[in-house]
Amino acid sequence: MTSSGSSFIQDWLTLFGAIIACIKIQRANSALIRASLKTENRTYNCIGTVLAKNGCWSFLKGGFVLDSPSNLALLLFQNSDDRDIDITIDSSSLQPFTDQEWRFNQQFMINTQRKRAVIIHVSDQQGNRLQGAVITINQVSKDFPFGSAITHTILGNFPYQNWFVE
Repeated sequence: MTSSGSSFIQDWLTLFGAIIACIKIQRANSALIRASLKTENRTYNCIGTVLAKNGCWSFLKGGFVLDSPSNLALLLFQNSDDRDIDITIDSSSLQPFTDQEWRFNQQFMINTQRKRAVIIHVSDQQGNRLQGAVITINQVSKDFPFGSAITHTILGNFPYQNWFVE
């Protein structure tokens, strides 16, 4: 398949979805491959990406929220910089899920991936531990915010999607 013709059609009646696909490229050392979804009413320009390496299988994973149900959806894979490359796709699927399933998975990921036990030891300049110290934490970087998670609404936030794709 070429970078402009990689697609398949699936019945799509739910509003929440996840995409997974195995991608392999030829005729380039590496390429950022973007998955897009076209429904009867709208095109979702970026529902998943992967930086694929020449000759190696790469795992693309993403998600989306539809504005409205659709009877058909066209899934497109393309090279983000429009170079002429060959894209091979294997084991691609769109998986529908409910709002309840989304929230369950969200809480599972928060509890297993984002939360960690932390032990803080406070010591003086000589390295002796100080008992009963009061600690205040100030977030100085937004790379990994404390206590946050991505909500399901960000997948349907089109200004954010457009900004992210740019």
